[in-house]
Amino acid sequence: MKFNTSFIRVCYLKPVFDGMQQIFGISYRDLDIPKTLMQEPMALIPFTQVGHWLTQLAELSQDPCYMVKLSEYLHFNRLEINGIDPLATPDVAMSIRRINYGVVSLHSGASYYVSQSAKIMKWCYKNPYVFKQQKSLDSLRVAITLLNAQRHFLGKDYRPIRVQLSGSAIGHEQVSELFGSPVVWNAAQTEIWFDIDEMVHSISPDQEFNAPVTIPRSLFEKYLNMPQPHDAPKVLFEMINYSRFYGLPKVKAVAKLFNISEQQLQRRLQHLGLTFSTISNYILSNQAIKYMLDGKEIDEIASLLGYANQQSFSRAFKRLRRCTPQQYLDRLNLKK
Repeated sequence: MKFNTSFIRVCYLKPVFDGMQQIFGISYRDLDIPKTLMQEPMALIPFTQVGHWLTQLAELSQDPCYMVKLSEYLHFNRLEINGIDPLATPDVAMSIRRINYGVVSLHSGASYYVSQSAKIMKWCYKNPYVFKQQKSLDSLRVAITLLNAQRHFLGKDYRPIRVQLSGSAIGHEQVSELFGSPVVWNAAQTEIWFDIDEMVHSISPDQEFNAPVTIPRSLFEKYLNMPQPHDAPKVLFEMINYSRFYGLPKVKAVAKLFNISEQQLQRRLQHLGLTFSTISNYILSNQAIKYMLDGKEIDEIASLLGYANQQSFSRAFKRLRRCTPQQYLDRLNLKK
């Protein structure tokens, strides 16, 4: 049984919204995206939602090729993950390797890898969870991000040999000018072609590299917590967890996110030996504990989880954990 869903982290998508706000004056609020979601960099978003948002941004900006104008924002150094910098390496090859292996914790279900053909290297991205116009916009988003990673080492005027993009052509002249190289659309996957000699191009003397990876344990655990599409229970868990940013989880809302009927969702839950109420309560109480570990107060946690008031949250928490949120928090503080 599969839910056929991938996820992307807020931090990997946020540069798009930062750019839209600065260049077009369009905020994530214009898409009815909760502020609480955008305030959690490591929160997971189903990629089906992202695809809809990318299309909506094209409509709101009245610019089908708005990604080109966001190019300065589509950069790995804007991920806002404290302690991890995929570009803090001595050369292009090491950063490409760090990105290809590390991005799996930022975006599930997609492939980032390098292939070689004679002296030509191809930096590739393939995402089977994006369709139609969304495919063009997503391909362009990633291609620009990868190009900026190369230009970090090779200079702002660097031009790849060739660029291949998925989806139908949008703003072809603007895109070709940005990359400064031949661009081919409707490709099977996103590819940036470059000379193999550029793989060992060293960083310029005035830039820092080899910075130590220093990351708190709690953030490291979040970084690793990325469900893969074949992991049905984990995908279900994270989809329900995502839905709580819009209020207390409901069967109808979660089924819509999966693009299945409520009856289908209930049957899949039964197959896993679960009920929607049981798993939702567990997810909310589990998230409450994570918020406690982050230092949040009980009333704030109740609001973040979508409860009408602190009393409702306390009752729900006690049913599962056999103690009130305050009692649980007191135990955590004693352990400290």
